[in-house]
Amino acid sequence: MESSTINAGSGSGNLTSLRRIMIGNGVLMIFMTAVGGVGLWMYILGGFEIVPGYMVHFQLPGTEGGWQRAHTGPAMNGIMVMAVAFALPMVQMSFKLARRIGWVVMLDGWANVGFYFFGNFSPNRGLAFGNSDIGPSNIFSILALGPAYLFGVLLMIALAILGWKAIFPGQLSDESGSSLVSAE
Repeated sequence: MESSTINAGSGSGNLTSLRRIMIGNGVLMIFMTAVGGVGLWMYILGGFEIVPGYMVHFQLPGTEGGWQRAHTGPAMNGIMVMAVAFALPMVQMSFKLARRIGWVVMLDGWANVGFYFFGNFSPNRGLAFGNSDIGPSNIFSILALGPAYLFGVLLMIALAILGWKAIFPGQLSDESGSSLVSAE
């Protein structure tokens, strides 16, 4: 096992740096659960209570269920990103492949966080690009579904590769032939 492949330092070309970025993004996704919780609170109250007894009245778009998902969904995406960050050094693969998998997982996490929030502003809850039985489409439908769709497909591929390489080390070869950890 070469120490330069594993990442002894803290530069941008090593696994430690990638994992730190993934963990930071995962924590920020979990932070978005608090933002979603404030949205849920304001949706249910029909406004924002500045001080006890003084309300600024307005109604957020979406549904109570949509704001509940915006309050809880980002946490699972943050946990997914951090779980992959902790798993990467345990799996035999090149740094190039690990970096690709890491970025796909992070981008999918943020795409899903966007889906939860933008879906509240979409008449069809961001479930379709065009008009559907659920409701018509608008720009928020595209913003909700587009990135989640693209990165959802890429995530399934990335996680399948990561899982396969974890279970069967050395059986899927990647382009460089070098690995982060040696096969046992």
